[in-house]
Amino acid sequence: MSLLAGILSGIVGMASLTLYPVLLSLGIPPITANATITVANSIGGFGSVVSSIKELNGHWKQAIQIALIITAGGVCGALILIHSSNASFQKFVPIFILMAGIMILVPNKKTKTNKPKPKSKFVSTISWVGVLGVGMYSGYFGAGAGLLMIGVLSKVVHERYAVYNAFRNFAAAINNATAAVMFIFMLSIDWAVVLPLMFGLFVGNYIGPIIVRFIPSKVIKLVVGCFALILSAYLAYQAYF
Repeated sequence: MSLLAGILSGIVGMASLTLYPVLLSLGIPPITANATITVANSIGGFGSVVSSIKELNGHWKQAIQIALIITAGGVCGALILIHSSNASFQKFVPIFILMAGIMILVPNKKTKTNKPKPKSKFVSTISWVGVLGVGMYSGYFGAGAGLLMIGVLSKVVHERYAVYNAFRNFAAAINNATAAVMFIFMLSIDWAVVLPLMFGLFVGNYIGPIIVRFIPSKVIKLVVGCFALILSAYLAYQAYF
């Protein structure tokens, strides 16, 4: 299961969404489950970074900028998680995944030259605030954060899917590593499952970006966006009904 989660993580960032219900079914409390997945993915996630070097070359400056903003938000989100209750934990997830699906499916406006339409300073600022917000959510609750990050980056980074997915992989790895350090000292971690999760996630994360290179951006965005809408409806039913 961790191998499959790693592959999905490398493609769209769904390790937590895949593993979270599995750990819950084992009787692990929600916050402990989330923290455990983050710790495992703090090492496992670097498999996708190694595999994404091809897309990151020539874009390191922007990739590092995005990673720093997301990690800063992630630290804030992790602090919120540490002081959260299990009861209120699942209520926000469907809303954010719905937002991600909409952002992924709505195309960017283009000019007559077929290039993305230049953004106003206000819209650009809002977009970067969105990146910070994604970081906060990622630190608070990893499940669905990858989808949300893809949605925001699809509006901020004017490149093909494989490139901004590589940005997401890099930022997520840095963010997870930072959050993991905080969780190890401040939250309960189920260490019995960390090592097997870590191995499967690393291998799967390495495979994911390779698969993305062979899928047209339009196809993968359509599939990911539709999946996010369906998933948000399912999680909303679980959380509110």
